[in-house]
Parts: sequence; C-alpha cells; structure tokens
Amino acid sequence: MAVKLWGIFLMCSLPLRQIRLTSSFGYRMHPVYHRIKMHAGIDLAARHDTVFSILDGVVQSCRYSNTLGLFVRIDHGGSLNTLYGHLSQWLVMPGDTVSAGDPIGITGATGLVSGEHLHFAVTYGKRWLNPLRFLYQTVYRKAESMNRLPQRPAF
Repeated sequence: MAVKLWGIFLMCSLPLRQIRLTSSFGYRMHPVYHRIKMHAGIDLAARHDTVFSILDGVVQSCRYSNTLGLFVRIDHGGSLNTLYGHLSQWLVMPGDTVSAGDPIGITGATGLVSGEHLHFAVTYGKRWLNPLRFLYQTVYRKAESMNRLPQRPAF
C-alpha cells in the first residue's frame, strides 16, 4: 500500500491555507463525551476558512450527519477517499469533478463539536489512514521545491 500511495503524496495540495493541528489521529479523550474514543481523522484550527480538495477527484457526497455536521466526501480513485467535516457551507455538489486545490467548502462548527474547526479524514478502501502523512509529505515537498529555486545573483 505504501508504494501505491507514495506517488499520490507528490500531487497533494493542502486542505486549508494555514495548517494548525488541534487534535491528532488515533485514540483520544473526546472533547464532548469526555471518554476515550478513536478519532479517525485530524482536526485543524479554522475560522470561516475556505476548504480545498487535496487531490483531483469526484465529489461522492455532500451530506449532514449528527457527528460530522455538513461534510464533503471526495473519491480520488484507486480506493482513496477524503472527508472534510464540520463545514458551514458546501461549495460543490455530488458528481462535481474537482482538482487539487479547488475550493469545496467553508469551515464551521456543525455537528458534534466544541468549537469551529475542520475535521479531515482519509480512507483507503475500508481503512482509515492518518492524514498527517499526506500533509507532512505535501509541506515537505513544497519546502523542498522552494529550496531548489535558483539563487539570486550576487552583485
């Protein structure tokens, strides 16, 4: 699986303009239920920010759930899907084709939340993946490409 996903890391965009992690992937103390629960995604700080698709794909669903609130699920092909939750507004509809970096929604505080943020999740088949792997590789790739810019000539 790692080999298949490596090439995808090279095409990723970021889901928000600024990334600040507020809750990690894995077991954690739930902020509303106050008990240990699996958190199958990450939470990113946001305040009425535009949310972007991290990869090219087709919008699978734009729905509401009691826990995720308004959310968008995107199918990126090859069994890879991303989910963006707690939105205040959708900017896409099911069936829309999106490219990496296209706006898909506006962050909010819908569903079961203790405050506004973006819940971001990645699935491969039926398996939840740690989205930080995608974000880390994306940030690293962007930083690496900036270091490859030609040096300014010394005058």
